[in-house]
Parts: sequence; C-alpha cells; structure tokens
Amino acid sequence: MLLRLLPARVAAALAAIVLLALPAQAADPVFPGASHVGLVVPAGLKPSTTFRGFVDPDVNASVLILEVPPPVYSKLEAEMSAEGLKKQGMTEEKRETVTLNSGKALIVVGDQAVGDKTLHKWVMLASGTEMGALIAVQLPAEAKAKYPDAEVRAMLMTLVMRASVPIDEQLKLVPVVFGDLSGLRPFRVLGNSSVFLTEGPADPKDVAAQPLLIVSVAPGGPEQDSDRANFARQVLFSMGDFKDLRIVGTDIIRLDNLPTYEIQAEAKDAKTDAALKVVQWIRFGHGALLRFLGIAPTAAWSEAFPKFRAVRDGVKPRSGG
Repeated sequence: MLLRLLPARVAAALAAIVLLALPAQAADPVFPGASHVGLVVPAGLKPSTTFRGFVDPDVNASVLILEVPPPVYSKLEAEMSAEGLKKQGMTEEKRETVTLNSGKALIVVGDQAVGDKTLHKWVMLASGTEMGALIAVQLPAEAKAKYPDAEVRAMLMTLVMRASVPIDEQLKLVPVVFGDLSGLRPFRVLGNSSVFLTEGPADPKDVAAQPLLIVSVAPGGPEQDSDRANFARQVLFSMGDFKDLRIVGTDIIRLDNLPTYEIQAEAKDAKTDAALKVVQWIRFGHGALLRFLGIAPTAAWSEAFPKFRAVRDGVKPRSGG
C-alpha cells in the first residue's frame, strides 16, 4: 500500500534496495550416486557417472566422496599425517581443523606430482554420528584459476550428512527399471544389484512375515542349458532362510525372448517353522543373469504369486545401461 503512494521511480528504487538487503538463498546440497554425503558445488562441477562424486571434464577436475565407517576412521586419520601423505606422494602446504554441521573435520591442502604434471589436492576427513566422510578434490595446475582455494574451501564447508537415502534415489543405481509394481513396494536396495519388495507399510523383519520379492542382477552365468538348470537349483538350495525345501515344479519359459528357468517349491521358515511357498525365476542372457525370488506364507500365496509374476514381466534393462 505504501509503494502505491510513492512516485514510480522512487518505488522502484526502494524495491531494489529491499531485494538487495534480503539474504541470498543458499543452494541445496547435491548427493551424488545416492550418497549419504552431499556438497554445494560450484556451477562447473556435475555429478559423475562413473564414481561417487563430481567432475568438470573441461578442466579434468574431480571431487571424490567416500563414506567412512567408524572402524576405518581412525586409520584414515593416522594416514593423513604429514608423513603419511608424503608417503603417498603429496607435499603438504597447510592443514586445519574445522567444525561442520556433522562434527569435526580435518582439511589438508597440497600438491602431488603425477608423471610430468602437478595436481593441486584438497583432502578432508569429516566425522559424523553414524559415519564419516573422506572428500578428495583434485585439480590440475591450470584449473586453479577456475577453482581457487577459497572457493574449494567454501565448498568443503557445506558438507552435510543425511541419515538415510530415499529409496527412489537408490533405485536409480540398479541397472533395471520396474514397469509394474503390482501393489508391491521397494523398501531396500543392496549395492547396485538387488532390490527387495514387499506389500504393506511395514518392512518385513524375516522371510515368513509377509510376501517378499527379491530382484537381483549379476554378471556371468552358465551358457549350457543343462548347466543353467543345475545352477538354478544350487542357487535356491544355497539359501539359509529355509529348511525342508522341496521342489514341486520346474519349467523353462522365455522372458524378453531369453531363456528363463522357473522353480516352484515349498519350505519352512528356518526360524519359526512357518509354512512357505517359494518361486524362483532366473533369466540368462547378454552376459548376465536376472533373478527373481518370491516368498510368501502358504496362506497368502494365491494372492502373492500373480503380483510376483506381474513385477517380473515389467522389469526391463535401464535405458543406456
């Protein structure tokens, strides 16, 4: 209302002053590769597609992020002594201890000769509640003008650690996509190769609690049909979650025009003796195998099996993978 009572030029000038006085919105941290560790990085750095961190291919700059479990932290801390870094070929220029939101951190700056080139390096070891982080920044000498020390230090000071990684981010690491979840819910991803799905809001505490489907990808696999059938049996019987496992049916079907070995079985839960039904499909081809393992209490099998099959039929290779 006040601005309406002022001349246009004065109002515009006052509005500009107000905007300049407001604090700038801080950029959000980026968590590359579904990492627990994030940084606010300068505009030239982008998440890497080959390692957990950031790269600027124009100047061959890189930022490597490693999550550090508590047992390893003290060992890395010892290796970051001046003598330890010297053994790794790094000449220390300066070091400092700083305080981040996650805890204390040690920062060391120096140069390292690699062949006929000299790399400028920043190494930061940061503590946290559940884990630590090791950040390694590597810059060729010609990249120091683009990323001066003050800017690199400012980036390192933005480090944050999150307690958990959203499941959607974890799924992006797996080389397959799910076209039809059929009411099932992904709740866990192991590495970049296995996805666990269930139904209902609660995560199962054991295999007998509720229907469970595990989808996993692995390289290799036998080439001969007879070897594949034996391989499928061995994989199923190698699991320690069952007892009294008994195969009740086998088949060979084709998924995406590739041979897929089906085994249906009955078993008991190794912990509770609860009656279970099990299905395993292993699809072979293209130098890898895709395995589906569906498990459900016997009473829930008639509803669970069609859902397992629907998810199976909707799984496809990730585009570009």
